[in-house]
Amino acid sequence: MIGVFTAKWWRAVAMTAVAAGSVLGPQGASAHHSFAQFDQSKSVTIKGTVKSWEFTNPHSWLQLVCIQNGQEVEYGIEGASVSTLVRRGWTRTTFKVGDKVTVEIYPSRDAGKKEGALLKATFEDGTTISTGITPA
Repeated sequence: MIGVFTAKWWRAVAMTAVAAGSVLGPQGASAHHSFAQFDQSKSVTIKGTVKSWEFTNPHSWLQLVCIQNGQEVEYGIEGASVSTLVRRGWTRTTFKVGDKVTVEIYPSRDAGKKEGALLKATFEDGTTISTGITPA
């Protein structure tokens, strides 16, 4: 009959979904939440001016403009999730455009990329906030 699905059909659909989820789910999650592109064997400290702060899930993002060798260089710095940062006192107003900050990051494994994983930030007044990730 068109438009009528039997219990046997629904069971087959459910089993297929469970099988697909168990095979594809873990790989998708680990690929998305991996910080493997960052060299976690060393941390780097950079100083710059906040261009933008995205307090979003699944990861927050800080765009920081630094002066290196007399040139402006923009870093894309990936942070933890909103829920992780909130537990440590961070908010959507933690960084404001124009703030001068010094950040500690795990740098990209690709030296040509100006990016990193955020570990902590220190503001001009000396206040330091941490993401909870401990440097190696």
